[in-house]
Amino acid sequence: MSLTRIEESLVLAAYFRGGSQDDRAWTSNTDQILTLSLFYTGDISKADCVSRFANRPYIRDLYKNTEWTEEHAWGELTEDIEGRYRALINLLQEHPELIEGGGNFKTPAHPTFTACRLTDIGLKLAATLATQFPKKPDFPNWPDRRTRAESGTA
Repeated sequence: MSLTRIEESLVLAAYFRGGSQDDRAWTSNTDQILTLSLFYTGDISKADCVSRFANRPYIRDLYKNTEWTEEHAWGELTEDIEGRYRALINLLQEHPELIEGGGNFKTPAHPTFTACRLTDIGLKLAATLATQFPKKPDFPNWPDRRTRAESGTA
């Protein structure tokens, strides 16, 4: 199977930020996967990635609306998030053996309202990808579902 670097970064980001097949309920996490994927491909810095995860209001950084208010919270996505979201949607459609989505990816819904998780095959692939990308930043307020050690790397 041949994946682009962006697709590989999405698989690895889903490994750390995505849901588990053991989870009974889906949790909204696609926005986190997109952000971590942008870090893996060098499109945002480590500091920017960490700052987006610093607290829950990081979601506002996904949108162009600089005048953040609750009634106008879901504006137009930034170009980097929009492009990465499209790549994730394509990955979900073209490689369902690796990753599955929860929520409306057909219309699609905003990333904050969708979730995804790796299949067993995707989990195995993520373990091989972990050494090919920069070490994931630590997110003090956002514990990861998995650790780097679980992926077979130090």
